[in-house]
Amino acid sequence: MPTNIAVLYEYGFINCMQKQDKTMLLGLYIGLITIIGCSASQIHSWWENGELSIKIKETYDDGGFTSGYYNWFLKNEHVLQGLHKYEGEKSDKSIADRYYAIVKPYLSEQDQTVPIESLPESKHKIFALYLIILTGCIPNIEQDTWIDFGFCTCNVSQDHLGEEEEKRLGELYQELIVQKGCTIDEFNDAYVSGSVVDLLKRKCSDCNWLSKCGIEVFGYKQFRPSVYSLKQYALGDSVRLSPPIWADYGFMNCRTEDEKRQLRQMYTKLIKHPQFDPRDLHKACVSGKIFNYVRSILPNEVLKPYLLKNLYPLKKFE
Repeated sequence: MPTNIAVLYEYGFINCMQKQDKTMLLGLYIGLITIIGCSASQIHSWWENGELSIKIKETYDDGGFTSGYYNWFLKNEHVLQGLHKYEGEKSDKSIADRYYAIVKPYLSEQDQTVPIESLPESKHKIFALYLIILTGCIPNIEQDTWIDFGFCTCNVSQDHLGEEEEKRLGELYQELIVQKGCTIDEFNDAYVSGSVVDLLKRKCSDCNWLSKCGIEVFGYKQFRPSVYSLKQYALGDSVRLSPPIWADYGFMNCRTEDEKRQLRQMYTKLIKHPQFDPRDLHKACVSGKIFNYVRSILPNEVLKPYLLKNLYPLKKFE
């Protein structure tokens, strides 16, 4: 999927409100280039002349081409209507206004009358979650929302990074927000009081797996073990090494970038192991026994004991 904001804006991806629609539009463009043989410059010239939608249909129809992506496009031509050049802040505001309109119905009448920036931080976080869920997505591992709303507690395996449990959690939020119409005020009350899981169990169906799989949603400002930030750092592609991870999980002991890379790779392997439990690693961390825990899960891993030392256990002051 393109990441350049200008490409997303100019070629219709911003007009796709659901993740699956973005995927279908991308497939349409891939078909034009790799199957039909259109060049990027040719497609761009169609865009410049305001004929992108027309030329796509002519190209597919005249060549006798068809696909699921093209059939989708014929029912969703509106995504390529009214395309404009990306103009920085002006276009960014247009995008922000469009996204705000998606979430606005879930805000109270009072909150709809004030700038979104003036709302409490807890509601900012919830707003971000609602936007993600209402557009058919789940939080990306690099996003704060991934930790804020429990996706970080979903189990991980070698084959997929917790995608099955993360998807199921996303579906529960979808049911809560879309089917049950949970307002941001109601969600905020649960978030601030640390009872989001209780809210899900009360409002949604098939929630028994949450407790069985150890899914937690930490309350706003509630203490969160740094092990979940470690998990985000180890599995994400562009997550920074934060001070708590640096101090708690041995990165402060690394003398070279290579040692830091090796330590991160070891944690990645550990987290993907079926016997791994983040709560057990947290207990090992605060008792100063990370080495023992890692050795119990990865007995054949070559470990450097000094890398797994931290400041724990903390001494009690009289």
